[in-house]
Amino acid sequence: MVSTEESAHRLTGKPYRVLAADAANPDELRAKLAGYGQPDVLIHCLSGKDGRNPDAYRVVYQETLQHLLDLLQPKFTVFTSSTSVYPQNNADEVDESSPVGGTPTGDILVGAEKLAIEAGGAAVRLGGIYGPDRARFIEAARSGEPLPFGAPDAFINLIHRNDAARALFHVGSQRLPGAFNAVDDHPSRRCDLAESIRTNSPLVAAVYDRRTPSTGKRVKNEKLRSTSWTPQYPSVLDALPEL
Repeated sequence: MVSTEESAHRLTGKPYRVLAADAANPDELRAKLAGYGQPDVLIHCLSGKDGRNPDAYRVVYQETLQHLLDLLQPKFTVFTSSTSVYPQNNADEVDESSPVGGTPTGDILVGAEKLAIEAGGAAVRLGGIYGPDRARFIEAARSGEPLPFGAPDAFINLIHRNDAARALFHVGSQRLPGAFNAVDDHPSRRCDLAESIRTNSPLVAAVYDRRTPSTGKRVKNEKLRSTSWTPQYPSVLDALPEL
């Protein structure tokens, strides 16, 4: 696990100030943020080190966000959430109006989303992130190894690392309130996507034809696209030459 100091060191030379702090420690935050003033936009983008442990989730997502809101009182807040808030598992399409929560970690994420949205901000629900140094599924598909992240017939919803960052920046800079799904244009069965990657052939249309039992969900991105955001990589296949 990379420490906050190591993460900060990696950003040396960037055209912005870098501060290493424990977001779960309000006293440390208060000391290190003294004099920084009220930010125009706060983007809360953290990940836990203890997997899907609900207690760790609560600290990393809800409690740290509340600390930052209390201390900084940002003009606009973007909470980085996940499409895992959707509990649907029958291959149906879901959008921002679909039911969310219903699992211990999902409920915690929804609670953190509520903090941001009730403060006038937004929650951006990212799909599975891939990109340079984050291509486990792609490597498995290319080599014919067993596929990670679920059953072969389950749907997978992905987004390139750069498109995820662009989505967060877009929602924050445009001050777009509410919840938004940030995924690419092609939710696909894992087996179909893997075959397309292996053979460099077009993706099979993600239509649930009931030919075989499928699980997961197909996350729609139309709401975010309607705000003039479009993915630079509409599908994993568009990114393959760089990976």
